[in-house]
Amino acid sequence: MKELDFEKLFKIQMIGMKLNLCHPETKINKYWVLKNIVVFTPYTVAIILLVNAIIYFLRGKDYFNAFRNGVPIIFYVSMKLNFFLLIKKRSKLHNLIECMKGDYSKACAMDNKSKEIIQEYAARGRKVLLFWGYLMVSTVVIFMLKSMFLTIYHSKRSGQLTLSPFFESYYPLNIMELRVYNKWLFGITYFNEIYFTSKSALIFFCTIPLGPIFMLHICGQLEIVKIKFENVFENDNTDEMLKGIVQNLQYIYSFVSEINDCFMIIYEIMLKQNILLLPFTSHAIIQSIKRGEVTVEFAGIFMQSIITSSIPCYYGDLLMQKGEELRLAAYNCGWERVHKLKARKTLLIIMTRALRPVAIESIFSTICLDTLTEVYSQGYTIFNLMSAIY
Repeated sequence: MKELDFEKLFKIQMIGMKLNLCHPETKINKYWVLKNIVVFTPYTVAIILLVNAIIYFLRGKDYFNAFRNGVPIIFYVSMKLNFFLLIKKRSKLHNLIECMKGDYSKACAMDNKSKEIIQEYAARGRKVLLFWGYLMVSTVVIFMLKSMFLTIYHSKRSGQLTLSPFFESYYPLNIMELRVYNKWLFGITYFNEIYFTSKSALIFFCTIPLGPIFMLHICGQLEIVKIKFENVFENDNTDEMLKGIVQNLQYIYSFVSEINDCFMIIYEIMLKQNILLLPFTSHAIIQSIKRGEVTVEFAGIFMQSIITSSIPCYYGDLLMQKGEELRLAAYNCGWERVHKLKARKTLLIIMTRALRPVAIESIFSTICLDTLTEVYSQGYTIFNLMSAIY
């Protein structure tokens, strides 16, 4: 078995974090501050214009466009908070990454079954990362394709070049009218819109996939510990084996605690973001169909919201399941057939601790499939309220 290389397996994630200036090894100095001012200035300008657009639409009682422009504002608030948390927790993220690197290097000295488990969960983590990357890219591409399609369609229909914006919004100071004839002005607004969307996607990609990667790694570690319980009481060195298992479990629980410390607020933000995005995008899609408009980009955001809340909850549930399997493996290890008092006491401590679920927590919820159901339920409630009022 070749030694697993974290940097190669999750190269895209590491590159994304470096581009976004939030890699755990990024040096925080005046140059970092200057770079962020340059990077986030157009990002912030875009959100100021969107807030202005929402005020304009609300004054005109155009609630459809107000809600539609509210979607990127939800993204902006969430992404800024996520970026801040990545910087704040960078030392702990660095520790988690170094722990994974250490586990990968130790895998070479393990038996074949343990090696296969490590490889399997590392491969699954990479698949999750690649899937998330494709999802983020496709979301941006959908906006671009819609803009290109409408430009071609309206140009052929009118007989002259009619440019379509990246995102439908309102601009002050007659910019809406001026950019129809001024290609430079159109280019500036188009760049600002695509930059905002791409930057949001990049921050999202740097934040959310890390959790499932760490979760899957711990699932693999729990699988390895579960194997060690097989016939543990039929060996002469039972006490030493149980001592090793206790050390492994202490490491696992510590790792999970670090994950919770890093991602507790991030996942709470993610859940609340999707509770708002699901009804907002659903309402925008339905109202656009009634108006005869094409809003395929919101269908993309709707699917993205479903997937981005589902994946962490699915793997959080899998982690809890692996923790429960470990507890059952400890109980069924054959302790009742052998009278070893010291070993039994150690096993009792292991089983007592295992009663507490190995789980990823947000501020108010456990990241699992039950929480995902609550997200959908709350989102549907807000959607019904919006439909009834507007």
